[in-house]
Amino acid sequence: MAKSGFLYGPIGLSHGVAGQKVPIQLVDETDLATLETSVSSPTIQVSKNGGSWASASDGTWAEVGNGWYTVQLNDTDTNTMGWLVLRVVKSGTSAESFVTCNVGVNPEEERANYIRNRQTLRKI
Repeated sequence: MAKSGFLYGPIGLSHGVAGQKVPIQLVDETDLATLETSVSSPTIQVSKNGGSWASASDGTWAEVGNGWYTVQLNDTDTNTMGWLVLRVVKSGTSAESFVTCNVGVNPEEERANYIRNRQTLRKI
């Protein structure tokens, strides 16, 4: 059975918005603890709402440091409401690393809706 890295999430993503970055950490496959640095050109795939794995449309890969990276998604990657699972595969790192995302209302809109609902309930 393939070793799997850590599963992070859920991370909130806006529906159909380009330029959103998702953080992911890569660790060594032997001990699943040593942080992997200088990783380039991994295979980046997404599954939208339980669908089949497909290559990310954007998938711009950038190293942040200390084993952390970001994957940039575009509007095609986030055009389906619901769950999105991001999978990164690179030889030498944990066989697969995953991030779970929830594509829907962006966090700013969610907060504004919460405040609006709260104010409405206070008046009742």
